[in-house]
Amino acid sequence: MAMTKKQGFLAAVKGEQPDAVPVAPLIHHRFANTVLGRSDWKAVFEVHQMIGSCAHRGPIGCGASFSLPEGYREQTCEIERKSDGRVISEWKIETPNRAMVGRRVSHFAPNDPVITATVDYPIKTPDDWRAFLEMRQLMLEGFTGKYNHGTVKEAVELMGEDGMPSVALGSAYSALATRRGMEGFMVDLIDYPDLMEELFAVERRIMEKNVESFVASPTEVAWLDICWATGSQLGPEMFERWALPDVVRAMEIVRQAPDKYLGLYTLGKIRDLLPMLVDAGVHFVETFEPNEGDITLAEAKKLYGKKICLMGNFDCVILARGTMDEARDEARRCLQEGMEGGGYVLVTGDEVPADAKLDNLKAMVEVVGEEGRY
Repeated sequence: MAMTKKQGFLAAVKGEQPDAVPVAPLIHHRFANTVLGRSDWKAVFEVHQMIGSCAHRGPIGCGASFSLPEGYREQTCEIERKSDGRVISEWKIETPNRAMVGRRVSHFAPNDPVITATVDYPIKTPDDWRAFLEMRQLMLEGFTGKYNHGTVKEAVELMGEDGMPSVALGSAYSALATRRGMEGFMVDLIDYPDLMEELFAVERRIMEKNVESFVASPTEVAWLDICWATGSQLGPEMFERWALPDVVRAMEIVRQAPDKYLGLYTLGKIRDLLPMLVDAGVHFVETFEPNEGDITLAEAKKLYGKKICLMGNFDCVILARGTMDEARDEARRCLQEGMEGGGYVLVTGDEVPADAKLDNLKAMVEVVGEEGRY
C-alpha cells in the first residue's frame, strides 16, 4: 500500500526512504491570497490540495501563554490609509515609563496586497533595549503554565493524512532582531554585548516555553526560524555565540519527547554553519537557496545526507518567470541531486512567490510523482 503524504513526509524527516520523494513547496499566505483571495492556513492547505503537494509550513503556530502587568503591551494598529491604497500601521511597544514606536506599510503592491514591510523598527537605542528587557522579564514571570494549541488541533484534524501541519517556532535571535532590524541588531551585538547577553538569556527562556508547547501539541513536526541569523551573514564565530545556542537548547527539549521532530528554516550562505547545525542534532534543514546560497544540494547530500533530512533547493523564480518545461527540468535536477537513499523533501528554495504560476507548480508536482519513486 502506498504511503500517505504525511507518512512519506515523516519518513523523510526521520532520514528514511519513503516510497516516493515528498514534495512540499513553501506556499504561504501571499500565494494563497493570489489563488483564493484568502490568506489563512486553510487557504494554504487548499492550494496544496489543488496541485497535489504535501502541505507543510502553512501559517500554523502554537505557543505558551503569558500575561503582563498593566501598562505593558506590544501591538500593531492601523493609523492611516493613503489615497494610493497603502496602509500605514504603528508598531508600538509600551511600558509605564517608555514608548517605542515603529512603522509598517502594507497594500503597497497591488498584485501582492498582503505583503507587509517594516520601514521603522521600534527598538532604536540601548535604553529601548533595557525597557524591552524589563518587559520580557515580567512576561516570563507571567507564564501561566498553559499552552495554546487551538489552530494546531484543527489543522491536524482537517489535513489528516494529506498534509504535515508543522508549526512555526521563533528563535530568541529572530525575536530580538525583528524588533531592531538586521543591521542595527548586528551593530548592537558588537557594541553592547553584555546587554545583549541579558536579553538573550530571557528571550531564550521564553523560546523554551514555546518549544515545550510544541512538544505538548498533537503534531509531530516543528521548524525553528533562524533565517535572520543565517541570512545576515553573521559568520561562524558570531553565529556560534549568538544563534547556535537557540538551536541547541530547542533540540535538547525536543529530543526528550518521543515522535517529535524539529528542523530549521534557513536562508543565505550556510556552508560553514551546517557542521554546527548537524552536530546539534536537528532533524532537517531547509531551504538551500539555489541563488543566494553557497552550497549545492548535491554537495549537502554528499556531506550530510546520512545525518539529517534535506529540504529545498527548487528555484522559486522559475515558478513565476519560467515555463512548465523549465519547472519540470528544475524538479528533475532536485531529484537527481537530493533523492538518492531517502531523507529528502523537494521544497522550494524560499517562499512560493505571490505571482507564481499554478501550472508551473502542478508541473513540478507531476514530475516528482512520475520520477521521484524509489
